[in-house]
Amino acid sequence: MVATTAAASLFVFLLLEISLPGGFRAVVLPTGDSRSPRARQLIDEFHLDANIVVRYLHWVGGAVRGDFGRSTISGDSVTNILLPRLSISLEIMLVGFALTVLIGLPLGLLAVARDGRRGGTALNLLLGLSQSVPVFVTPIFLIALFAVQLRWLPAAGWTRISDSFTENVKGLVLPITALVMSEVGIVARIVRADVLRVMESEFVAAARGKGLSTSYILFRHTLRPASLGLINVMALNISSLLTGALVIELLFGIGAIGQVLLESTLNRDLYLILGVTTYAVGVYVVLNTIVDGLMLLLDPRVRRRR
Repeated sequence: MVATTAAASLFVFLLLEISLPGGFRAVVLPTGDSRSPRARQLIDEFHLDANIVVRYLHWVGGAVRGDFGRSTISGDSVTNILLPRLSISLEIMLVGFALTVLIGLPLGLLAVARDGRRGGTALNLLLGLSQSVPVFVTPIFLIALFAVQLRWLPAAGWTRISDSFTENVKGLVLPITALVMSEVGIVARIVRADVLRVMESEFVAAARGKGLSTSYILFRHTLRPASLGLINVMALNISSLLTGALVIELLFGIGAIGQVLLESTLNRDLYLILGVTTYAVGVYVVLNTIVDGLMLLLDPRVRRRR
């Protein structure tokens, strides 16, 4: 986890340096000013006279202590800018992650139970449609229907759960619906494919020979071995859930990490960009580590190899 996060932050640091003419020095220092007391202060603070490796090590040393530098635009601490917004982005992503699994898993099993029938074919078409619609398209229709026409839910804005649980849920419904609709089709179709593959195994044929019901076979005999593929797919889809959550934040006017990333990119606020990307890498690495732990619990072959 530590090595992956450090390597990703170094990669982003190097990209920011080489992609801009003059690198960090040209962005941080006032144009044409390198000798004034203010410029000297900035050079000393951001170690602009040192080479890129030394500057990165200084930044990492501060990041380990919780100091990710400060915004080159507003002068505020990057940590103070990001902390109030982290809870919003994490709430959207984690709720979306949980609902994607909780909805996609039963839909995949239902598609298996109805396989070969009209209901199963219709469900597969709906899952394929869900998988093919981009994450930035669904929110437009949801806002037009539920916010503009029916006026049931707010089209934009956010209320923290500490301020009002009811308003928080209302503001969460449309963003989470848009995020889940873009991912649930993938999960359900993977579950369907893996369960159908396991259903062809000899131990399933033996269970059928005993006269066990289809639902009992699905939940008792096939779900655990079939879930290994789902876990691996969810690990791969964490990045799309993370980026999808950032896009949805922008579309619904939620002032969270997505808004910070957009503004910092447009303003070339390099240390704020570093803070946001470090957050994204951290979330991705932690969730993938959890997935690896689940693989150890569910698959004894992995434990034996270890």
